[in-house]
Amino acid sequence: MFFIVIRESLPNDIPAISEVVRKAYISNVPTTFFSALFNEVTFQAVILLAAFMFIFMGVPLQYCLTALPAVLIMLYILIYGTLLMKAAELIHSKRPLQCWVAEAYEPYFFTEKPQNCFYKVIPQEKIFDEGINTSNYRKSIIGTCAVMKHNLSEEWSWLFRLAVDQRYRKKGIGLLLTQTAQNWARINRFNYMELVITECQEEARQLFANAGFQIKQMYHKRLFTSIFTIQMCQLRAEVRSTFK
Repeated sequence: MFFIVIRESLPNDIPAISEVVRKAYISNVPTTFFSALFNEVTFQAVILLAAFMFIFMGVPLQYCLTALPAVLIMLYILIYGTLLMKAAELIHSKRPLQCWVAEAYEPYFFTEKPQNCFYKVIPQEKIFDEGINTSNYRKSIIGTCAVMKHNLSEEWSWLFRLAVDQRYRKKGIGLLLTQTAQNWARINRFNYMELVITECQEEARQLFANAGFQIKQMYHKRLFTSIFTIQMCQLRAEVRSTFK
């Protein structure tokens, strides 16, 4: 049996956290690209580029068909760059009140594929209860999340930077990270926790639904220009304790 331990982050975890967040955002590129592929604006861009090549540049009609791959390549590069910049923004621009990491405990000569292995996900305080000899394992950070104050109310918290290595998903890591953040917010007397996800993050939406989040509002956000937009979902969960 292998273990995933949820613990508070340390200052020397920042490089590993940055890498996890970066890889998690890049893993969303195919889904986001596929969503943008069928956007009406994409087809308009192909037609306009083909028309420009034919009318103003005198390119033969059959070669104007290259407008399609040209637009798609440009679209992919723009999506990739936008998500990469978003990952960098989450790491360097936003200062969390508290941050947690998910750390994989695996043998030093671990050759299995993580997606094919069973992991027991536990909080750090249960390491000794499980009888884990930490010196026998190689440790690597494979997930993270953080909490900051909401910009609208001092009594609200904002969950952000939730990311799990693609190889370790669907093992309950994201849910336990989220619940750990909710418990921390409850102890620190926050009333609500909010977050935002995109329409392309269906698995994340189900995860947050399991953690008690509900849709507060939906809106569109510019992807990289005012032409291309993506639908966003703002979610909210009540975290305050009920006092009699």
